[in-house]
Amino acid sequence: MDFTFSDDQLALREVTRQFLAEHGGRAVQEARAEPGGLDHALWRRLTGELGLAGLAVPEVFGGAGAGLLEIAIVVEELGAFLLPVPYLASALTAALLAELAGGGAGTGAAAGTNFATDTDVAGGAGFAAKHLPGLADGSLIGALACAEVAAGGSPGVRLGAEGRLYGTAGHVLGGDVADVLLVAAASGDGVMLCGVRRDAPGLAVSVPPVLDPTRPQARITFTGTPATPLGVDGRRAVELLWTALAVESAGAARRCLSDTVDHLRRRRQFGRALGSFQALKHRCADLAVEIESAVSTAYYAAWAAAESPEEAAVVAPLAKAHCADVFWHAAAESMQLHGGIGFTWEHDAHLYLKRAKSTQLLYGAPAYLRGLVGRRAGILR
Repeated sequence: MDFTFSDDQLALREVTRQFLAEHGGRAVQEARAEPGGLDHALWRRLTGELGLAGLAVPEVFGGAGAGLLEIAIVVEELGAFLLPVPYLASALTAALLAELAGGGAGTGAAAGTNFATDTDVAGGAGFAAKHLPGLADGSLIGALACAEVAAGGSPGVRLGAEGRLYGTAGHVLGGDVADVLLVAAASGDGVMLCGVRRDAPGLAVSVPPVLDPTRPQARITFTGTPATPLGVDGRRAVELLWTALAVESAGAARRCLSDTVDHLRRRRQFGRALGSFQALKHRCADLAVEIESAVSTAYYAAWAAAESPEEAAVVAPLAKAHCADVFWHAAAESMQLHGGIGFTWEHDAHLYLKRAKSTQLLYGAPAYLRGLVGRRAGILR
């Protein structure tokens, strides 16, 4: 396991960070004023100009041919800015379909099939080949509907014998604007991912009010909606979501600390900078230690998702629980340490607090996830 980033990964981080420094603040302000809106111009620049949507998509499908670690780097930076775009869900959808299509250009060629051009490929591979180019260039947006499974329950959707979906999936990140959905559905073979187009008959989308105005969550109802069974266990999608939320939480927590330290350096009280008071120094130092542990845990989970699925089964839920808790603590401390301004609507502190709480509860509460870790690790029965 290599604990250092490559030059290409560092360059990716820097380019993403510069882009967000220029455009991220305005996007968050607009989302706060009008929750639920997608800035399509910003999305086109993020996916077209920077090419971030197709990082884990093989080059044969128009992607960058990178991997899950590169997605994690971008997700961490987006989390630091709370950017209101459906990148996390769409990039993971593309990554899952890329795995289904063989993981790279060489695989398809070795099998004697050009997935990028062969429109007659059937089943899951055909669904992946049809939609990966659009997901890679950002003209299509993907989403994962598996919140019930992630929280330890049964899927709210079932796959009928005739290949149609019935039921309701809630808390779908990016589901309000998604063109392609990967739905965890109960079937005779367990929980299987199914591919669905947004324009398929019998599909209805609603967007209920949510705590976090920068990240809408859709509720999607299926009434005999035709779907393509992908032959993929739904647990893989859940583990990728847990990992991505852990990385996002670590990035957001780091931003909370950075903003707080900047405030304490600038703000003066009793003729001194607030940051010079020992009690406040201690609180920031404790936060810094917690956040570094969250970053390490999150990237270990990202590495495991890419290289060691057996470890990911244990590390992914642990990372999500730990990093979400650290984010919540960092956001709460940030609001307190900002003083009066931290409690106003004009400041962004409340947005980080809302994102932290919604992330804590989304896709499995911390207590459930820690119990799951214990059972998967063989510590609990």
